[in-house]
Amino acid sequence: MKKANYHHGDLKNSIFKSCHKLLQKNKPQEISLRTVADMAGVSHTAIYRHFKDKEELLEVMASYGFERLARSQKKAFDHASNPKKGFVSLGLAYIKFALTNPNYYRLMFQTKTANPSQELRRSQIRSYSVLVSSCKNYLEYKNKKTNHREYAVMAWSLVHGYSNLLIETDFPKSEANSLKKNVLGLAEDILNQAIDSSL
Repeated sequence: MKKANYHHGDLKNSIFKSCHKLLQKNKPQEISLRTVADMAGVSHTAIYRHFKDKEELLEVMASYGFERLARSQKKAFDHASNPKKGFVSLGLAYIKFALTNPNYYRLMFQTKTANPSQELRRSQIRSYSVLVSSCKNYLEYKNKKTNHREYAVMAWSLVHGYSNLLIETDFPKSEANSLKKNVLGLAEDILNQAIDSSL
């Protein structure tokens, strides 16, 4: 394959885009720097001008995933007609992200790094802060004194568990089919029941 010539900034962006494309169809552990380089049309060694190893590249991709998730959840909450609907929409946005981006989801939540970069930590915190602030708004709307940070952990555990089942097993789909619903319809009903019964 003929290797392309890139300016410094273009090369990094090309590597990012190539890795993004690979994550559409490949699990994180299936991606290699050589495959990324081949897709970008550059030499294997060219990647090391910007990333010291595969872990560093995947951390950048995970950071991007958290930023995307945060934006989609904030948009879902902000565009709803009231905080309860917003809270349910925020949870559905999380599940939709996992459903449509399963390999990003695996990279973000199932791939541990010994010493995460500041960029990754900041994006994780920004993503979680969307949930925490939405919990606070919802609880104030319901006039409840429940600790919003504890409530956030409960809410996250619920959507995270459902998302894991959805991308790793066939259970949510088969159960939804038996109830004559789709997986997101079932999720919406579960979320509505859960947030009502938890207060």
